[in-house]
Amino acid sequence: MFEWLTEEMNRIRSRKFHHVDGPASTELRLAVESCDFPIPPSYKHFVLQFGNAELYRNGSNYYVTVFASPNDSTTDSGERYLHFGRTWTSNAFFKESLLASGEETPVFEAFQQSFRKTADTFEDWLKTKCDSARKRFKKKEWVAIEKGPSPFTDHEQAIVEARKQFRWRVIGVSPNEDLRFEIHNGSATTLPYLSVGVRGKLRPPKNGPLNGGAFLPIASIRPGETKVVEFDCYKKYIAPEGTEVFALPDPGPEDREQYWEFRT
Repeated sequence: MFEWLTEEMNRIRSRKFHHVDGPASTELRLAVESCDFPIPPSYKHFVLQFGNAELYRNGSNYYVTVFASPNDSTTDSGERYLHFGRTWTSNAFFKESLLASGEETPVFEAFQQSFRKTADTFEDWLKTKCDSARKRFKKKEWVAIEKGPSPFTDHEQAIVEARKQFRWRVIGVSPNEDLRFEIHNGSATTLPYLSVGVRGKLRPPKNGPLNGGAFLPIASIRPGETKVVEFDCYKKYIAPEGTEVFALPDPGPEDREQYWEFRT
């Protein structure tokens, strides 16, 4: 059913451009197939084949996302929906009142200023959104995506190893609501920045959860030193007490543009 996506994924050498869980385990497959809830067949097929999926990476974001487990959502009027995915401009839903066992169902999307039906089936919705996402990349960019990134140079690999030696923790909030970080440089060199992840709940809630990052300026922290750095971590959208800062995984060659450690 989704052969076109499998073929595309097989051509692409950029490891994180399409990020999927992979085929469902035997236990998960049994649970999904025995579920009495009327999940649309094309969506069920996708979940069993790919699981959670983030497709068409652009920077640290993805243009198309599908959840393996949809979330319940209720409108102000009491209408119940299943939130199963999102794009770069919308959130996608099934209307519970239209679900029927073994039958496909329309897809509705919530945009910033509207809520409307946008596809007759999940498969139609996914194909349309993926086609649209693919067109956002220029021909030269797509060739580079299929080819994959070049390996790290010795200098870049040294940066990867150095960032592993930095230790940090959030120690409070400054008067202007920036977060305060205590950072220790345990490496033998200096780095311009330290990239960390930031997540929390946006205000207003209808905009959905935020999952982003911050680049902490650490060029002044010499080997063996510990200093306090203050940084704005989306304070316009998230109250400091509602912000969670977390360590990012070690970067790979495809992450050069997202990790500020590689910048001068």
